[in-house]
Amino acid sequence: MGKIALSSIAALVVAVVVAWGFRGEPAPTGPSSHVVAVAPEGTRGTEAGEEPWRVEVRRLTRDLDEARLERQRLNTEVASLRAELARVRKVDPAGGGTAREKTPTGAPAGHEGGPRGIDVDALVSAGFAEETVRSFKQRVDQMELDRLYLRDMASREGWLGTAKFREQNEALSLDLDGARDEYGEEFYDWMLYTTGHSNRISVGDVMDGSAAADVGLQPGDQIVAYDDERIFNASDLRERTSQGDAGEPTPVDVMRSGNRVRVYIPRGPLGVRVEPARSEPDAVR
Repeated sequence: MGKIALSSIAALVVAVVVAWGFRGEPAPTGPSSHVVAVAPEGTRGTEAGEEPWRVEVRRLTRDLDEARLERQRLNTEVASLRAELARVRKVDPAGGGTAREKTPTGAPAGHEGGPRGIDVDALVSAGFAEETVRSFKQRVDQMELDRLYLRDMASREGWLGTAKFREQNEALSLDLDGARDEYGEEFYDWMLYTTGHSNRISVGDVMDGSAAADVGLQPGDQIVAYDDERIFNASDLRERTSQGDAGEPTPVDVMRSGNRVRVYIPRGPLGVRVEPARSEPDAVR
């Protein structure tokens, strides 16, 4: 009977250990135990016996907090980049192409940021009065200095890229289109050219079935005048084509292989894709 009792007790111990394993709970441990409880993958370091779904919820919550912090960092970075790239916003001009809008620095549409400041010697050599050129340069330099100080202050105080920064930056911009009226188109043309800005628009592509295709405009043509008004950028073209009576025959002057060619095209969208170009202006008259 003693042997039977011992066998029964041993069987009972084995059953208890197996039962603990099937319940997913750690088996009791102690000095005489050879059973080691191992936490499921992903739950190590948690309290013994904690339900797996609680562990998963805690992990997902941590991941969500990290994602929120990353989103806040990216939002700050995007706001700063938007302020930097605002001057290259894309629009669809009436000509059917792609061009840049007027920029916060006052540069007209279609102009890349010029790599140089006002070149006094180049403008004087082109035939403009030195006093006029220096006066214009002082205005441009002061505008750029004011904008640099504004950016520095906004960066230090944490409002760079905000609506407040954009509004004050725009208020400090020199309206170069206004300078065009004040100093004349010849000066404006040479000023753009000598500072490295584009001062022409070139036809990049002519859309099939468009008014431009009907009159023979070609890729590479530089549109220099529309209805006898000078064209310096895509915004000029967009504005001119939207004026007057739609469909009215309108003269368009283009430079093609060094020759000036005039065509007549119905007023309205030309149906061309245009891109900024840069060409030396005609000699000052």
